[in-house]
Amino acid sequence: MAEKTKKSAAEAFSEFSKIFRRSPQSRDNSKQNIFYPDELLQKKINAREEDYKVTVISAYKKYLNPYKTLGKTQAAQSIENDEKNLLKAYALFKAVHDANAEIGDLNTFADLKYIHSPLTQRDCYTIGGEFIYLQCWLIYSQNIRDFVPNLVEIQEKLGTFYALEFVPAKNYSFNFQDKEVLGIIQAAYHS
Repeated sequence: MAEKTKKSAAEAFSEFSKIFRRSPQSRDNSKQNIFYPDELLQKKINAREEDYKVTVISAYKKYLNPYKTLGKTQAAQSIENDEKNLLKAYALFKAVHDANAEIGDLNTFADLKYIHSPLTQRDCYTIGGEFIYLQCWLIYSQNIRDFVPNLVEIQEKLGTFYALEFVPAKNYSFNFQDKEVLGIIQAAYHS
């Protein structure tokens, strides 16, 4: 069995050598198709990146104009409600924040750390990864850039729930994937 493997390997090497051997008398000057794995890999990477951009842009369109994108559907109504709820949460947070700043007393203040909202109960935001689109909608479409909404997981004895907190934009750090989404949306719609 080992001898057959050696013979097969020798034959394979011989055939490989014949393919690349050119005699000076050969009149066939046509190029052989040579595939470079790095180029193929780069093309695949580029294609996946382009697909990802298309997916991100398509997902964000739903938040820019839900009814135009989705029609008069339950999904469009749900997105519009979520946008309204996010604006209400921001308005509540901002009112408390501004009242604290107006009073200017470090000893007497309202502490509004978390805001509860129906949108924090939706799986598409809490575990589905779509909250970034609401963040982008608030930042770009509503031009609210002083604070960034963030979903916070809160664990208590009775269970786990989510709430909103608003973080000063200068202190907020988006994760890598969300930064990519922000960049794609900014380049496509807001540059």
